[in-house]
Amino acid sequence: MEKWEQQLKEQVNCQLPENMDIFMTQTLNELTTKHKHKRSRRRLFYTSTAITASLAFLVGMASLSPAFADAVKSIPIIGSVFELLGDDGVKSGNQLGISQKLNQQVRIGDLDVTFIESLYDGSCIHLGWIASTLNDNIFEFTSNIKFTVNGKPVWNYSSGAPALNLENGTYAGRLHIDPKEKLPDKFTLGIVSLDETTTYVEIPIERQGSYQTIPIAKSGMWKDYEMSYDALALYPTTTQLTFRLQDTYSAIGILEFMVRDEHDHVLRTTGKQSMSMTGDSSEYKYLYEPFDSQPNHVTITPYISTVYTTAKLNLDWKGRPITILQGEVGSLIILDQQWENNQLTLTFEVTGERINEQVSDIWLYDRMGNPFPRVSPPIRIEGSDTYEVTFSNVNSTESIQIATPVFNPTKYFQDLEVTVDMKKPN
Repeated sequence: MEKWEQQLKEQVNCQLPENMDIFMTQTLNELTTKHKHKRSRRRLFYTSTAITASLAFLVGMASLSPAFADAVKSIPIIGSVFELLGDDGVKSGNQLGISQKLNQQVRIGDLDVTFIESLYDGSCIHLGWIASTLNDNIFEFTSNIKFTVNGKPVWNYSSGAPALNLENGTYAGRLHIDPKEKLPDKFTLGIVSLDETTTYVEIPIERQGSYQTIPIAKSGMWKDYEMSYDALALYPTTTQLTFRLQDTYSAIGILEFMVRDEHDHVLRTTGKQSMSMTGDSSEYKYLYEPFDSQPNHVTITPYISTVYTTAKLNLDWKGRPITILQGEVGSLIILDQQWENNQLTLTFEVTGERINEQVSDIWLYDRMGNPFPRVSPPIRIEGSDTYEVTFSNVNSTESIQIATPVFNPTKYFQDLEVTVDMKKPN
């Protein structure tokens, strides 16, 4: 137990990378591979859903161990799961004191899981949990439960579940749920079976922290469709942009938005987008990191950044940086590579104007053109534009090619650009 506690203390106190959402193009290899610790940086299990009408989670794992029971007692003293696994927004919310302590242990399938904390600021719901299992596939829990709010099913939401293997099958995890409909400030979140006959747990949730919604009420035409900016909402954990398109045209994966303040600070997307349909229009929600402080003005510029080919380069590492051009948008520079137990970890830097898209697809191939399994999506090292990505089954003597997208020039829709005055109604 002392060894486990010391390891967890070191994990809480060392620098952590920002989590990155898995993009829809990534393979199932990223959802099932066990990650190893290396130096002071963390490897995460992570799964993220796209737009869903009904999504649920089931956990099938082994029963509680004595180490797990001790871990439950130790977590409030040692630190927070949100500090271990939170993105910058969740960490910020936790540090602001808007997370709530829980101590609800429940059995779901073959798993005993304890929910230790919650966070809800009016945007997404976050739950921190710990559990113990001998099953390497932590993502067996992603198929067979759903959620209710005050006893009523939540049908339209997206969700994700990063988890960290601490030691000997003990996991810490963060479940986030992003309902499309507006929720009350105070409610009971239920986790139930798919047939709704079993309620596994009911968790009291109450909105904490202040938020501000700035109406925009400006519109224009895109692809012969009327596009209306609805609002920009500032939450402690996220910045949320909502807009509408007349008709039920799907812009997800096509249209993006650059959100920047008066100092030209551009918000990073969190990789989460969602759509819901009402009548003859579609409502879209794009999520970004929170602003460090409320700006006076925010400029929103729609754009399309498409891929037209793939750059492949021999990864012949000779101890000096390798630059891979990604078209006019910028480049990717390999700074370091490390092998450990047939896993290859690349440290790289990205320069350019579309950083989120530039890092989304990076792959390795053997000399026969077969892809190596990617262990994790690229994760950003906090406070920088440097990332790490890990691949498995890689022999250090193999001939390796690295592949990354090459982008068409970004097309900005300047005529649809809007500037939002954050100090008064628009």
